[in-house]
Amino acid sequence: MRALVLTTPQPNQAALVRKLTQICDVVAVVLSSNVRRTPSRRVQVLSNRIAGRTAGRPFRTAWLSMLERYASEYGDFPAVPQLEVDNINDPPVLAIIEQKDPDLVAVSGTNIVGRAVIEAGGRREGVVNLHTGISPYVKGGPNCTNWCLARRWFHLIGNTVMWIDAGVDSGNLIATEATALDGTESLAELHWKVMEHAHDLYVRSIAAIARREQIPNVPQREVGKGPTFANADWSGLEMLRARWNFARHYRAAVETGTVPEFSLVPLATEG
Repeated sequence: MRALVLTTPQPNQAALVRKLTQICDVVAVVLSSNVRRTPSRRVQVLSNRIAGRTAGRPFRTAWLSMLERYASEYGDFPAVPQLEVDNINDPPVLAIIEQKDPDLVAVSGTNIVGRAVIEAGGRREGVVNLHTGISPYVKGGPNCTNWCLARRWFHLIGNTVMWIDAGVDSGNLIATEATALDGTESLAELHWKVMEHAHDLYVRSIAAIARREQIPNVPQREVGKGPTFANADWSGLEMLRARWNFARHYRAAVETGTVPEFSLVPLATEG
């Protein structure tokens, strides 16, 4: 199967693309800087960035540590054609999809993909998206693992592969899985485990699509509902809540394994 990947120029994404080359022919990689095209709550976003250097420093440190580990263990992107854009919806993205005519378009880490790109990429198998959170229960950004800590939703730390639509992590579900945790993780180890699990679930899902297996296509409303977080909502107060919950409640909650009732969509890989 010929796949075109829409992603960002981060070491974890380079690792993901390398893994995808083991199961399919990656014909091109589009690297988006995720420049915003729509207005945002600029004052709140600026305030959150400042908070990220103080109250949120442990999360920033953990994320950078994860990126450094990916850079060290996997290196740069593989030698496939690359296109760099400011925004994943820029015209050159449509042009490269038309030129390469992939069987599948795989999305990871970009800003919201617009309808024109979705329609261009959906002419064959479709467009799939990787979300590092369990939809429909926790969606959006900037990081759903940290939102799970802030809300004490430790059981919702995990990943989703979905057919993409023009919403925010709202497409029909292919597979959802909770990340295997033991409660002893540092923040850096937690982010590493979530990301490695995300890569594994994405690779298994795309491999199943390539084998033309019966793939789930489950509307999220049939599974449950939950909030969609915005980057601007990740305030200093939320950062402090997440730090407190991780320090005081995470280990005990994960070790006991007692969680509220929720549903997962298993990846169908048989027949």
